[in-house]
Amino acid sequence: MPLPDDPRPDPSPELLGARVRLREPRDEDAAAWRALGRHPEIARMFGVDRAAAEIPLQAADALAWLARLRSHRHAWIIEHEGRLLGEIRLHSFEPKNKAARIAIALFDPARLGMGLGTEAIRLVLVYGFGTIGLHRIDLRVLAFNERAIRAYRKCGFVIEGRLREAALVDGERHDDLIMGLLASEFRAS
Repeated sequence: MPLPDDPRPDPSPELLGARVRLREPRDEDAAAWRALGRHPEIARMFGVDRAAAEIPLQAADALAWLARLRSHRHAWIIEHEGRLLGEIRLHSFEPKNKAARIAIALFDPARLGMGLGTEAIRLVLVYGFGTIGLHRIDLRVLAFNERAIRAYRKCGFVIEGRLREAALVDGERHDDLIMGLLASEFRAS
């Protein structure tokens, strides 16, 4: 299985969980994402300033988002009950070290806190450690994003470091946490 972030020659495999389906991006996802819109509190968890988050999504924004997702070999749309919920991807591959970074975004505030993100993360971890054969997967998360940190901990990630005042959000400096998980730890859990 190729590891680089270059454009995918083949679709990513569909990953099925009990409540979520991870599938390749489709044209209609741009309109579905735009319909969900930007929610200021969700956007803030990704480091987006409140003023920027309140700007309505334009068709061009949605098409650019879809193109970015499609440019990643290991990127999926997260679908719940047949509707777009978010996105998840493995990126920043280090083939020699068998390492990658995971990123997830859920867009629908009505579906937060239901464990759907945790389920999507676990599906990608099984794929990353099993199918691809990664040794390590890590992530960056804003230290104030407690909901995401809880989900990552449920999946076995541990805090490995803190990048002090690495993010500027709404004029205030915030720390980024580095969290990591090794294949052996994932298998043991």
